[in-house]
Amino acid sequence: MEKKEEAKNLFDLGVKEYKLDNFELSTEYFKKALSLLPDNIGLLENLSLSLYNQNKFLDAIKILKKTIDLESENQKAFDLLQKIYKELNEKKQLEQIIIERKNKKKLTLKDEISSKIYFPNFFNSKEENKLYRDKLDQNLNDILKNDNIKLDVSKEYILPPIFQLSYDEYDNLKINEKIVSVYRHIYPKLNEDIKLIKNNTDKIRIGFISEFFTDHTISKLYRGIIESLDRSKFEIIIFHSYRTRKGNYFKKILEMEVNGNIKNIFLTKNFNEKIQTIINNKLDILFYPDIHMSFDLYFLSYLRLAKFQINSWGHPETTGNKSIDYFLSSKLCEIETAQNHYTEKLILSNYLPMYFYRPEIDESIKLEKNILSQRNMYCCPQTLIKLHPDFDEIIKKILIKDKKAKIFLLKDPKNILSNSIFNRIKKKIGINIDRFVFLDRINRQKYINHCGQASVLLDPIYFGAGNSFHESMYYGTPTVTLPSNYLKSRIVKGAYDQMKISNPPVTKTVDEYVDLSIEIANMDKKKALDQKKYLSHQASKYLFENKKFISELENILIKITSFKN
Repeated sequence: MEKKEEAKNLFDLGVKEYKLDNFELSTEYFKKALSLLPDNIGLLENLSLSLYNQNKFLDAIKILKKTIDLESENQKAFDLLQKIYKELNEKKQLEQIIIERKNKKKLTLKDEISSKIYFPNFFNSKEENKLYRDKLDQNLNDILKNDNIKLDVSKEYILPPIFQLSYDEYDNLKINEKIVSVYRHIYPKLNEDIKLIKNNTDKIRIGFISEFFTDHTISKLYRGIIESLDRSKFEIIIFHSYRTRKGNYFKKILEMEVNGNIKNIFLTKNFNEKIQTIINNKLDILFYPDIHMSFDLYFLSYLRLAKFQINSWGHPETTGNKSIDYFLSSKLCEIETAQNHYTEKLILSNYLPMYFYRPEIDESIKLEKNILSQRNMYCCPQTLIKLHPDFDEIIKKILIKDKKAKIFLLKDPKNILSNSIFNRIKKKIGINIDRFVFLDRINRQKYINHCGQASVLLDPIYFGAGNSFHESMYYGTPTVTLPSNYLKSRIVKGAYDQMKISNPPVTKTVDEYVDLSIEIANMDKKKALDQKKYLSHQASKYLFENKKFISELENILIKITSFKN
């Protein structure tokens, strides 16, 4: 009895520290409690979570496997084990535990479907990427043929693979349409007809819905629109996820409500309550900045919750979903036949579709001229999921041709993709690996300085820069880009066109990309400074805080709703 009591006290202390995010201390308490009760399931579950939150994945896996050995039906342990293997891109181990669980008849229908829809976010080669795409496509076909799969979307959520599918060279229209068909097939709720409530006011009621109206790229891309729309014409409602983090911009949005500029609504976790809350606000337009980025809000886009529903380039690909009427893009970024890439009707603005505030830097840390004119410093300050295996060839050629080159990237939060990409590239470039550097993550002002001190910025192929390009224009460091036919790789080109740059560093081949990057990185110091100054000036004049786009967008929204009655 004394042993159980002591273990209980240690467990309670561990839980207390865990809730305070003191994971090292909670781990110590759980381990001490387990020394008294080594087979206690609750202790094992909590210890694995503490280890996971410290990125001690191998230790967490060991504990989770022990938990499942002791209690084969333990769904919590199995869910976390799956999550870890997915994050680590341990594809074979993930497949193995699915097979084992299925053989033991412990695999739920939800987990079985989830395993079929799974798509990794890292590949060692383009051939491996293609293999998984083909496998996914076949699995989607198999699911559609099975009429016995019916799940509850509010309780049996299966993460869609659309986000991960975007980071390669393929047109994703057909597969995105198929994914939408699969989800409509397995979740009957997504096919319901919703009775809308009419807006009887003179103003256009527009709802912006996102998990990321906080300190996030999405708020940087869209806050200017929200703050600039004419309040005499538009009534604005912001729908937040229960998962939205409470950052600085989130606080500003709350302050805007106090000033009467907007209305904030916090959606609950319950799917049906989300639907009813949105309907009750009698929207003319529901605007999704970033469909595919939030698993909490994604399935709402399958339903018609406003008369007109618009998607845009927070995640720059078609949804494949006929419930979304329009996709807001730009003439500067799309090819002539771009409509063929979308299920939505394409709205093409004359400008990049945003009102982006000029970045600010504390004067005390502003870069000096000698830092701005460094040579041979190549930076690719992008989310690492964008680094396709084909981009490795660009890195390899730069390091071979420019013997003084150093290439800098930023680590991901858990250092998983960093390690995977480093190992993948090391096999290709060998002794040059010491000139390929991953830097620790940095805050926004240091990030802008990092872009400023670079000789040249490298835009990833297939899925390029957006927000980062705009922030880099504080100092004007040139970005070399190689656009494809799809929006996701054409934003830098579009920005240069809006900036009225007559001979921008936009290339057509890998070799041209490499040679131009090297030319810029080895430029005469005075010429390099002049170029950065010029690009920064053009950005200030044409790219930042573009009021012409706001006027254009207002006319677009008015035109869309002109037949709302």
